[in-house]
Amino acid sequence: MKKINFNITPIFIGNIKQCISIVMVILLTSSLGACQLTKQKKPIEPLILKASLQYSQYYLWLKSLDKNQVLAEENKQASLLNSQPNDNSLSQGKLILIYSLPNTSLHQPYKAKRLLNEHLLMSNNHSKDNLAFTLLLRDQLNIHLHLLEKQQQLKKIESKNNKKNQTTIKQLTQQLNRVNKKLELLKKIDKNINERG
Repeated sequence: MKKINFNITPIFIGNIKQCISIVMVILLTSSLGACQLTKQKKPIEPLILKASLQYSQYYLWLKSLDKNQVLAEENKQASLLNSQPNDNSLSQGKLILIYSLPNTSLHQPYKAKRLLNEHLLMSNNHSKDNLAFTLLLRDQLNIHLHLLEKQQQLKKIESKNNKKNQTTIKQLTQQLNRVNKKLELLKKIDKNINERG
């Protein structure tokens, strides 16, 4: 049996090391590029095509903004709404979503509901997704407003009960004072009787 002699030359080993180094550099630079892509400070606003917007995408984008960015977006959309009175359904839709955002200083469910009612009356060219999202938002706002009204009613009842209780406490305190005065008078009479007797 003949022995096969593999003769690996140093040149061949040098080429392998060089290829591995190049592959490692390429992998390292591509992974660094991916890290830079994920560290965007401001999320990219959803694309608007032919004055149409996916409300669900826009809402998710709004949720990713900080407080100052949301305020800036509200100012931008309010000025667009005022500057384009004839074609304002897009800005109006965006403002509805801004005012519907919970946990922000711009959370105004009554204003959002009013704008939503106007928006539904004016615009009849909603996509199926936008219509479904808008109807869902309307239902959620109705529930939210109903709960707010219940909360206000409970506060009124609580305030009324507090006033009633305060009046009762005041009356009982006055009765107690009268009883204490009568008791003091009876003690004086008893003391006088004991001294004479």
